[in-house]
Amino acid sequence: MSDKIKKIIVRTILLSIMATIFGYIFWPQEKTVLVLPQETTTTTTQAPIVDDAPCLVLYTKDKDTFLLQDTPCIKTYIDKYINGQYTSLDIACRTSGDGTKINRSDLSDRRTKSFQFYLMELGVEFKDIKATSLGDTSPYPGIDANTAEGKIINRSCELTGTI
Repeated sequence: MSDKIKKIIVRTILLSIMATIFGYIFWPQEKTVLVLPQETTTTTTQAPIVDDAPCLVLYTKDKDTFLLQDTPCIKTYIDKYINGQYTSLDIACRTSGDGTKINRSDLSDRRTKSFQFYLMELGVEFKDIKATSLGDTSPYPGIDANTAEGKIINRSCELTGTI
C-alpha cells in the first residue's frame, strides 16, 4: 500500500473518532426518568368494523374501465365517508381466469389504481383508501370462477367501508 493511501486511511479513522467524541460531548442527552409502577387497567381495543354490504363494481373484460360508471352503491359509500360514518374505504380488486397469469396480475393492479383515483376524484383522501390487488388468486366467495357468470363477477373491485 502506498504512503498516500495509508495517510488517507489514518486521517479517516481519526476524523471518525473525533466526530464520535464531539457527538458524545455536544449532542443533547435524554434524561432518564424513573417510572414508578402504577395500577394497570385492562383496555380492549375493538377491531375495526367493516360494513357487511360490499359494493361490487364490475369491469369491462381485459380493461381497467368500469362496466357501469354510475354504480349506485359507490355514491352511498362516498356519502358515508364524507359524513364521517366511515374512517376509511377498502378496495379489493380481482380478475377473472382469462389471459396469462402476468396479464391478470397487471390488470388487477391497474383496476385497483383506477378505482383509487376515481375515489380520490370523488373526495376520498388517499390515506383513507386501503387497496388490495388480488388478481385471480382469491375468487369472489361462493362464485364458480370457471363459468361465464363467475368470470363476470370476478372482473370486479369490491368496496367496503370501515366504521
